[in-house]
Amino acid sequence: MNKLLYQNFRCLVLIISCLVLKPYISYSQGVGISDVNIVADPSSILELRSTTQGLLAPRLTTLERDAIVSPADGLLIFNITTSSFNFYKLGWQVIGVEAAAGYSAIDAGSNVSTTSTTDVVVTGMILSPDAGTYVVNFNSQCTIPDATYTGGVNTVDLKADLDLIYTDIINLTTTNTTHGLAFGSETITPGVYSLAGAIALTGALTLDGGGDPNSLFVIRGSAAFNVTAGSVVTLLNGASSNNVYWVAEGAIGVGAGTTIPGTIFSNGGAIAVGDNCTISGSLLTKNGAIAFGAGPLSLPTSPTFINLRSLASFVIFTGSGGISNTGASTYTGDIASNLGSITGFGAVGCVVNGTIYQAGSTTVNTSVNHEATFSLYQNGVLIPNSSRTRTNLSSPSDVFLHGIATILAGQAIEVRWKVDSQTSDSGGSASVGNRILSLTSVQ
Repeated sequence: MNKLLYQNFRCLVLIISCLVLKPYISYSQGVGISDVNIVADPSSILELRSTTQGLLAPRLTTLERDAIVSPADGLLIFNITTSSFNFYKLGWQVIGVEAAAGYSAIDAGSNVSTTSTTDVVVTGMILSPDAGTYVVNFNSQCTIPDATYTGGVNTVDLKADLDLIYTDIINLTTTNTTHGLAFGSETITPGVYSLAGAIALTGALTLDGGGDPNSLFVIRGSAAFNVTAGSVVTLLNGASSNNVYWVAEGAIGVGAGTTIPGTIFSNGGAIAVGDNCTISGSLLTKNGAIAFGAGPLSLPTSPTFINLRSLASFVIFTGSGGISNTGASTYTGDIASNLGSITGFGAVGCVVNGTIYQAGSTTVNTSVNHEATFSLYQNGVLIPNSSRTRTNLSSPSDVFLHGIATILAGQAIEVRWKVDSQTSDSGGSASVGNRILSLTSVQ
């Protein structure tokens, strides 16, 4: 008899004995009830003595029990629905159930592996206990192999994608043909501005997205595009650099000290950016040289409205022309020319957070840090906060999962796992061995 049952058994004895009195009742310091005359033990308020009969508690179904109005703390019944004694204390509590396994476990030492990118059951790690509440524990040793991805860049393919990008831009539906060729000292709203002639940007220009995070600004002209030194373009109300495009048919010049967000694209001319300019976007030209520096040039943090295809990771690309850096510039993104030399990137203070690709085909081997995630599932549903992730940077490593689950009859506890979807030459895999899944009943 567990401690909780013992504590409430005395209440059961007192209640039932007062309801069913035997012929002989004696009074001393306590009450004694028996088939024969007895004296209650001095330490007892009530003593029942019999060798042929027992005590019978009120027998109720769960529905009948729950219909009791304002049950008192300590009220005790026998629940015929669950075959258990119940007592009331801040709700009905179970103090006696038919014997059920308090502990169950399964273990395996053989190694198993997976390449699944969705949760699947770790081989053998599934248990279906009796109904009840359990502490669930899993531990194992996990190994995630080192991985690499062998990829390549062919600048001819980049040039083909550049042509497609330009076609996508000019096929956008024009929304404004009346704005003047000069921009600056104003606020403009989203749209595709298609203008005949050379575009100029001078001073302060605000791009107001009107609260739309997907607002698109395309400003294109049929000739050159020139930005006066010290000009500043500000993004407002959802406007974002990933959805801003400056497009010219001719050459593009950006004066020193300019801050301008967006992709700068020339269809057939050179692009020259002066010192101390800040650009969040890419410099792209189909036919012309590109010069930049010194200053920061970085990709937007979000994908662009236009599908940039294989050029999505490039901050500078020219289909035909050289690329030169001047001074201590910082580039966040890749750089390539399909036809022309790439110079000046060894300058003091110049940092390239990306890869420089010379014209032609380049093979690149990239390390891949695969991850494996382990989780506990109850009846096909993730147990909250039970997932843990391991990476090949710390492989081999131990995995320990912990959870609490209230299980109904027929339900199962499973350990599931998956690997991430990064591409690698080996396909990405993880293995486990010496694994144990255990369930301990909570009384």
